[in-house]
Amino acid sequence: MRVYAGIDEAGYGPLLGPLIVGRCVLALRDSAWPASTGEPASPDVWSVLHRAVCRRPKDRQSRIAVDDSKTLTSKTAGLRNLERGVLAFAAASGLDVPDVGQWLAHMTGCELDAHALLPWYTPTQDHPWQSLPDGITPGELAVARGMLCAEAGVAGAQVLSLGAAVVFEDRFNRMVHATRSKAAVSFTFVASHLQDIWRQFGDRHPLVVVDRQSGRMRYLDLLRPCFEDAAFTIWQENPEISSYDIRHGDRRMTVRFVVDGDAHDLPVALASMTSKYTRELLMARFQNWFTRRVPQVKPTAGYALDGKRFLDEIRPHLHELQITEDTMVRVS
Repeated sequence: MRVYAGIDEAGYGPLLGPLIVGRCVLALRDSAWPASTGEPASPDVWSVLHRAVCRRPKDRQSRIAVDDSKTLTSKTAGLRNLERGVLAFAAASGLDVPDVGQWLAHMTGCELDAHALLPWYTPTQDHPWQSLPDGITPGELAVARGMLCAEAGVAGAQVLSLGAAVVFEDRFNRMVHATRSKAAVSFTFVASHLQDIWRQFGDRHPLVVVDRQSGRMRYLDLLRPCFEDAAFTIWQENPEISSYDIRHGDRRMTVRFVVDGDAHDLPVALASMTSKYTRELLMARFQNWFTRRVPQVKPTAGYALDGKRFLDEIRPHLHELQITEDTMVRVS
């Protein structure tokens, strides 16, 4: 079975809240892959898993919606569609997480030090980690997981892993000050995912699709330091796709940067969903913490103008809350 992975982020642009860079790694039998004599073509996993997976949230067969995370969220749906998809695929990979703290630990691969967290994320006796699932019932999750696992078994597909780098505001600011570039900060964690996939699955010749980074078209100079002993071939570099073949010994990996990758490659869509879901779980804590302390200030999701509105309203209270702006407000 060959490996097919996707990487995408949520929270690159906001004024408030964390940056999340997620990944999804699948394995598919050889027959699922289009024939190719050159650059590997992406398999259509929506078709491979069509009895369990679709693109639209409102599906007559109640299949699991997997798509760009922005298309799955709304004021009425909340996190239901994201949660159903992300937790079903996580459960199919073997993850069973009872709360947000365990979710973060599994996503990042390490236990979080609660004492090192920013105050609005820190679990306390009166504000413990939220239980999961939150927007759907355990029964709904069990049905979705069962449907997905049954179809994956028939199709010969496996969910190898979901993961995410969680970059809290204070760390994000330190890294931007050090690199002088938000794009460099984001790519640091993309590179970390690529290196992990190379180490774990390089002998299975993975195809990794990454949602294009900040409009960049050429990535060779960024990739070379990540794989110092490898040989590189440029498959293509154009305004839509930039792709590279990486080889070292019996290891080989294709890395493809694609505009709107979450619309074309299911693992990228799942990485987008995982990132968005994780960020929204944390933003719920952010909003709860500030609302309880300054109830007259309307909560925010942290984006653009509304984030600025929130900051203007909360600024007079920061001294009393013992918060400095450099730990809370993301630098641009």
